[in-house]
Amino acid sequence: MERANPIKRLNRVTLEMSLKPFTSMEPSAIEAVCEEAIRQWMPLIGMADGCSMLLWVADGSEILVWDGNWNHEIEWGRYIGFANEDKFGHTDKNDPRVAKLYRPDACSITYADLRFIVAAFKRIAAEKFGLRMEVGATFDAGPEFAYSDFKYKLHPEINHAELGGKEVALKADYTVICTWSKLREDRIAYAAYPEGIPEGTPFGEFLGRQCASFLPELGFDYIWFSNGFGFSYFPWTYLGANYDGASMPLANHEELTGRTLSFWEHFKRECPGYRTEVRGTNFGTGMDLAKDFVPLAELYKRKYIEYPPPNSPWGALNFDFGLEMASHMSRIAVLPGDTYPYRFYPNDPWFWQNPWRDLYDREPHDIYCPLTVARMNGDAELENPGIIELLTIDTEKGELNADCPAEIIPHLSRAIQDFPDQAGILTWLYPFKEYHEAVAASENEAKTIFFEEWFVRNAINQGLPLNTVLSTDEFAVLTGEGRSKLRETIVFAPASGLIGENARLLSSFVQEGGKAIIYGAVVDPQWQDLLNIRQVRGLEGELELASTLRPDMILGDVAASRIFKHDPLIGGGTLNEILDDADDRHTKVCATATQDDQVRILALTRELPEWNGGKVGWVRGALPFEGGEVTQLPVRQPDGYSDISILVRLLLAEFGYELNQIKHEETNKPALLFVSRHDNGFYFTGCRQDTSVALSMRFPDGVPIITGQTIRAGQGAAAYSLDRTYHEECRIFVDQRETTTVFCREYMPVPTPRKSSIRFIHVTGLREATVTIYPPLASLIAGNVEVRADHAYLDLKDCVFGDKLVITNISGEMEVTW
Repeated sequence: MERANPIKRLNRVTLEMSLKPFTSMEPSAIEAVCEEAIRQWMPLIGMADGCSMLLWVADGSEILVWDGNWNHEIEWGRYIGFANEDKFGHTDKNDPRVAKLYRPDACSITYADLRFIVAAFKRIAAEKFGLRMEVGATFDAGPEFAYSDFKYKLHPEINHAELGGKEVALKADYTVICTWSKLREDRIAYAAYPEGIPEGTPFGEFLGRQCASFLPELGFDYIWFSNGFGFSYFPWTYLGANYDGASMPLANHEELTGRTLSFWEHFKRECPGYRTEVRGTNFGTGMDLAKDFVPLAELYKRKYIEYPPPNSPWGALNFDFGLEMASHMSRIAVLPGDTYPYRFYPNDPWFWQNPWRDLYDREPHDIYCPLTVARMNGDAELENPGIIELLTIDTEKGELNADCPAEIIPHLSRAIQDFPDQAGILTWLYPFKEYHEAVAASENEAKTIFFEEWFVRNAINQGLPLNTVLSTDEFAVLTGEGRSKLRETIVFAPASGLIGENARLLSSFVQEGGKAIIYGAVVDPQWQDLLNIRQVRGLEGELELASTLRPDMILGDVAASRIFKHDPLIGGGTLNEILDDADDRHTKVCATATQDDQVRILALTRELPEWNGGKVGWVRGALPFEGGEVTQLPVRQPDGYSDISILVRLLLAEFGYELNQIKHEETNKPALLFVSRHDNGFYFTGCRQDTSVALSMRFPDGVPIITGQTIRAGQGAAAYSLDRTYHEECRIFVDQRETTTVFCREYMPVPTPRKSSIRFIHVTGLREATVTIYPPLASLIAGNVEVRADHAYLDLKDCVFGDKLVITNISGEMEVTW
């Protein structure tokens, strides 16, 4: 690590907290809690230009029933467990999952008390810490956080959805408020409706008017919509109104999109002056489009939301980090404003788990992995998150445990200092606009989008190092300099996005020397010609995989399955690709699928001499999902069927990146791996959920020599014994014939004959090696890099090749300083 103080690089830090830490409504007690909450997180807040406190009061019903009476008590989230338990099928009050008071003397809290708490946070932040703090209100559509007579007794009609005159229901665990529902008449006085609610009032109108009164009266600065509210009626299942696990499409795009947007139109019309921030669903842009036609592009365009939804905290609960990463990238490919948020889930104020200790085991993988993600803009520069959000800073018992920030902040600080500043190995070319236009033109396109985005999720879970995203809009405006930067990465693009101008631009990029990997069924004639494929009768069902790609090493006696099962409904159609010209010596078939005597191509590469080093790869793909069940995540086919999304990672070897894994059994959970770039260095980040799994790697420059690691380096890939969570720097690569034990360590910087160094890296065990060094560019350009080998400093004037030094025939020890 560079020895430097943390740099202020954030727009805002948001602390999220329930009211449970407030055990007394005495003003001095409230102020003491506010001060302690801010004090614990000041080392992180100090890295930002602003801060906010997002208050989880209840479930938003405190807004729905607000009538302007300051003395009315609030039904607040003072429970541990599921409130409104009958909505979850729990009828026994003794059931340990049913909501219980978090402490027997839980406070009664009035609207006046809440107003004081909001004001106290702002006052304490200013007076004690010199901060301007915003305070946000929250609204959740579900039943679990607090008891709500409004939602489930007085107005249960808001929990039902209709489309085309029919009730829409998947019989999920429970339902949530349907945003386009209409309220029945009541004669109860509300702040915005003193005479009661008229029959047929749109829910969005009612909520907007109530917010327009509630937010300013209590001192809130913005509102947060939680758990998919404003997006989908089915936020907790990968199914939706358009896909029930057996059929797709089921809905009319115009009707479903119109219903969703009608809520936002009503809400923003009634509450125009307040920022609305959103959590979004548990799924990605394309996934939400496929299952529910969620019009995220229109929400961005109309500025209904100023920031994209952050990465979902769901990964902490189900360990599906491929879903978290893919979904996060798909949402930030295009921005509605200037920046985007990252959210971390240290504590849970409602239930029994506090993820930092209970789910993460105090391992920071859900810090480092998502923070390797960055979006590329139209100048080919990387943009990092400007907002860090913490859900939450208190536990279900109302504890503000000082150990939590003390342990978490150093990891956040390091990840922020190491923010990527250039693309990783792969850059996801994401067709944000095209996906929305495709389903608007034909509901059938939902099937293709469903397949492509879930395929990327699977590939990341199989160890694909994908953590940079570029929208097709930004790609289209790249200038010559930007396109030149893009040659430093491999463009990873869905085939359905390669139409029209996108197809031409990416084709030109490859033919001018760029590299790309395409996935999915290719329908564009230009790209079929480029890949040397054509389509014939399609195959589906059980098929046998054959591959020339080097597989992961299985140490056990049972070989990896070669059988996979392809469902065309969720697999982008049938498998129907074959070579157009089987004699073309520039095409290399890497994987095929066979059924009876029929063979279809699953993966290939192609490179022509006239492409000036350009190269393209293609993987057809399939999804190993069983359909038909209402579950949170797709159900995996039995273990006997292979997940061929692994082919993308294996195909990277054809581009010089051998990224294999060493397992004892095929069913061992693959390690996550992400490679980011910062200040010209490489950072290897990931998580070995199964610590019996090891990594084996080789790059175009040789094997990575990770600082602080010892490896056996030779002609092939090297094996690495990394931590369960790892975030490791690498600036040196070694290529040598003889296999030796190579050790790399950083020592204290010492003065050299020419300068006082900042970094001192020592490598031992080299044998006639070619060593490639990636020092900071500023040091390289300034000529401050020195290399000492065989007891002498080397003349480096002929060793500089762009952003790196390449030194040949090094044996024994080597010292690198800058």
